[in-house]
Amino acid sequence: MSDFYTRLNAPRDASEDDIKKAYRRLAMEYHPDRNDAPDAEARFKEITEAYEVLRDPEQRALYDRYGEAGLKGGGGGGFGGFHHVDLSEALNIFMRDFGAGRGGFESMFGGQQPSAAENRRGRDVRVTIKLTIDDVANGAKRTLKLRTLETCEVCSGQGLAQGARPAACRTCGGSGEV
Repeated sequence: MSDFYTRLNAPRDASEDDIKKAYRRLAMEYHPDRNDAPDAEARFKEITEAYEVLRDPEQRALYDRYGEAGLKGGGGGGFGGFHHVDLSEALNIFMRDFGAGRGGFESMFGGQQPSAAENRRGRDVRVTIKLTIDDVANGAKRTLKLRTLETCEVCSGQGLAQGARPAACRTCGGSGEV
C-alpha cells in the first residue's frame, strides 16, 4: 500500500488547502461516474482514505509520526477505529467536502444539492479546563460558550436569496451560514 502523500501527489509539508486541492483534483479524475477504467474505483477509494487522514490535523500528525500503524491503535495510542473506506463511504466523503456550495459536483449529474450545513461534518471541539480535586470529587459544573454556525435564514443555506438573480446572498456572503 502506498504512502498517503504519494496517493495524493502532495509533498509532506503540504498545507491543509493543498491537501484538499490535490484530493479534489484526483477525486474528480477517478470518480467512478466519470472514469470507467478498471482501477478507477479502487484508486478513488485509496485517495479518499488518504484524504480522510491528511485533512485532520490530529490524524495527520499520528500518520506523520507512526505511519498507518499509528492510526490503527499502535505507536502512542492511535485512533483504534481507523479502517479502509468502501465506495459508498468514499463517495459520501467526496460529496461532504465538495458537494453543494463547494464545487457543485452534484450538479454535473443532475443531483439535488443539499445545503452546505448538511454536507459539512464539524471538527471536534477541545477545551482545557482547570479543575481542583474538590471540583472533581464534588462533580463541579462549568458553562462553556461556543461559537457555532447557523443556516442563513435569508437564503436558507443556499448562498443565494430565494428568487434572486445569480449573486451572492448579502446576509451571509454566499457561504450559506451566518
